[in-house]
Amino acid sequence: MYLAIYVILFTLTHCIAAVSILNNPHQAVKIEYDYIIVGGGLSGLTAAARLTKNKDITVLVIESGFFQSTRGPIVESVTGFGQAFGTSLDHSFQTVSLNINGRPLTIHSGNGLGGSTLINGASYTSPAKIQIDSWESHLGNTGWNWKNLSSYIREMEHAHHPSRKQIEAGHFFDPECHGDKGAIHVSARDDESLYSPIIPSFMKMMARHGVSIQKDLSCGDPRGVSMLLNTIHENQTRSDAARELLLPIMDRQNLWILVGQRVGKVLIDRKSSSYRVKGVEFGTDGERFEVFAKHEVILAAGALVTPLILEYSGIGLKSILNAVNVEQIIDLPVGQNLQDQTTTALSTIIHPKGGVQGQAIYFATWNEVFKGSSLATAHGLLDSQLDKWARDAVSSGGFGNVTALKVQMEMYRDWILKHNVAYAEIFMDVGPKSLGYSTWILLPFTRGYVHIMDRDPYLRKITLNPRYLENDLDRYAQAAASQVVRNLTKDSSLQHYIQEEKFPGSTVPENSTVDDWVSHVTQNFQPNYHAIGTCPMMAKELGGVVDRFGRLYGIQNLRIIDASIVPTQVSAHTSALLYGMAAKLSDFILADYLRSVHKD
Repeated sequence: MYLAIYVILFTLTHCIAAVSILNNPHQAVKIEYDYIIVGGGLSGLTAAARLTKNKDITVLVIESGFFQSTRGPIVESVTGFGQAFGTSLDHSFQTVSLNINGRPLTIHSGNGLGGSTLINGASYTSPAKIQIDSWESHLGNTGWNWKNLSSYIREMEHAHHPSRKQIEAGHFFDPECHGDKGAIHVSARDDESLYSPIIPSFMKMMARHGVSIQKDLSCGDPRGVSMLLNTIHENQTRSDAARELLLPIMDRQNLWILVGQRVGKVLIDRKSSSYRVKGVEFGTDGERFEVFAKHEVILAAGALVTPLILEYSGIGLKSILNAVNVEQIIDLPVGQNLQDQTTTALSTIIHPKGGVQGQAIYFATWNEVFKGSSLATAHGLLDSQLDKWARDAVSSGGFGNVTALKVQMEMYRDWILKHNVAYAEIFMDVGPKSLGYSTWILLPFTRGYVHIMDRDPYLRKITLNPRYLENDLDRYAQAAASQVVRNLTKDSSLQHYIQEEKFPGSTVPENSTVDDWVSHVTQNFQPNYHAIGTCPMMAKELGGVVDRFGRLYGIQNLRIIDASIVPTQVSAHTSALLYGMAAKLSDFILADYLRSVHKD
């Protein structure tokens, strides 16, 4: 009965959505809106849902993709991670041929209402407290601290307590760290088959080595080994941003959603004494449109697109804009400070007694990644090379100021050595016949960039260079963490589950040193799809593009709320962080709106 009611309600809601979502751009430009949101992903839909609670506020969301939440298993099932890559759901950004290994790489990013929440792995964890607190204490973002931001993360959550079976398998849940009234469902992954005994065995092994186990990874101290929650319903259906934030509010008369259109640039009023954004230009298939906002344009197109829109609009570095014959209007370091992580894989074939399901994360600290002589080598790099790394990043276009970048790097060093934050993530995934590990360094010192290469926004010719592993500590750490994984699989606690190592296997011999592993990871790493930082939220003198309210320096009525403003990497997956940030920034927007209304 309940299932039937759910199907009826969902069908009715979807019908409303089909009527309300606009495909015809001519319909969208008929009126002026209070706010135009560029991008209908996680951040954009969070803002749209919160702003339109006020019936007096009109909002237009413009999304390059389409409504995809009910496309079927490719979206709804999180067990098929990667199946949507390369489809219409994926922007599939291509990097330049990298200096480190000479090959271009693909960065996958969601395209459609819901953005990357349609195609990501759905892992849900939160950063370390000190990392968010440092945004306030070191980067000039007053009010951005763990206590405040975590309250917004909890507000967005509808967390489900794991069952006894799930807790016995390796989950842990602290209700104090979660919300249960929000829109985004957070649950344990469970396909109702038997959980693998490998993960409890792994935890017992790590506990013998003094590593903490079975923790809630949303409490501000993500270290040790635990199973993790996912952004899914208890019935295991993906809880994406469009399904949870958009569908329930499609009957609102003050919200418009335009799909299938690319925003090219923001429209800037240059007649007044100060620059002011008045709307956006968008289009597709050669046709161009303009639409206007009374209050603000809000950019939520993601870390790899938002900086491009700014540069096409004349906001960015003079050297970049001059090269493509775009007049510079505002001088800001747009597109720099790009930070993404790199991941390497190790896969094994297991005996049938290993069970058929289970995922866990080992958040490893610096001293757990490096052992013996490798620890001394890593300390030597971290103690002596910050100046060189900052100079290299600046000379390569990854940042604009050596002194300012050192502030970030010194923060990372203190997080790692003084606060013992997680430095590497080792992600375990057990299947019916396999045990796979994905490993990445959480806090890379490398900085890259993304910029336009043509003045036509609709050609979208760009140069994307995250400069993966061009920092010697990043390379060494990725290798050391990969070696740690190999060593863990050889422990007697796991050996009786494992038949053989499938990859990298004999290509990396058993007695390989960390230096030997460097060659392997350099040739075989992949992007981790956690790109952030291209329009960072921090003091302008530190390289900031937006202030603590998400407002661009030097121009009015333009705000950014997406991953591009995240100033640093954190020891976490990004969904929880981005939901919390978008909710907090939406409250800033609402407060400004109310002040302007009362002023008038």
